[in-house]
Amino acid sequence: MSKIYNGIVIFGEMGAGKDVLAEQFCSLRKQAKIYKISVLCREMMKVSKVNLKWRGLERYIGQTIADKMREMDINIMCDYILALIYERGQKKYGWDNSNVRDEDFDKELLKQLSILRNDELSIIVGGRTLTDLEYWKEKNYLIVGIKVSDEVRKKRLILRDGESTVKNSSSKHNTEVNVPYIINNMCDEVIINDGTLEDLKITSEKLLLKYNF
Repeated sequence: MSKIYNGIVIFGEMGAGKDVLAEQFCSLRKQAKIYKISVLCREMMKVSKVNLKWRGLERYIGQTIADKMREMDINIMCDYILALIYERGQKKYGWDNSNVRDEDFDKELLKQLSILRNDELSIIVGGRTLTDLEYWKEKNYLIVGIKVSDEVRKKRLILRDGESTVKNSSSKHNTEVNVPYIINNMCDEVIINDGTLEDLKITSEKLLLKYNF
């Protein structure tokens, strides 16, 4: 019998198609819900709409904010996403972990995630670091990598973000540098996304069936 996972975490470099893959999962499973690790950073990137000095530097803003938040707590961005998932279960089941003993806390949280798995397939987008990977592995999530050729990735980034933003972003930033290693060595599954949207849909369905999602 295949291992039962609590959800899926998608790792990929900029422009690999993480969001598109997540959307495919949602189109194939009505109970799927997307959570983006970068959501807080992306909210701050909106300042470029009203302040010209940040125009074209949106991704720089996001990467810098990610650095500052991780300085405060290396797992704080993952904790935020897990809190959003937990709150959905809390609302339905009335969970209250405020009085759970420290030594029992992680065990209780895993139990709750396994219950919530029956109601929702959480798709977490934007894993970047080795710490992110260990965090979600401990929460019993399937680690999925997505990769594309450099040529395809650059074209997609320019189409999505514009040439100036791509020029001012860095694949060597510390939130990006570990991604190739993770995808090539540490994922449970790796999807090649150089083909069509229909190709990606077919691959996505095969993965969902393989792991009983």
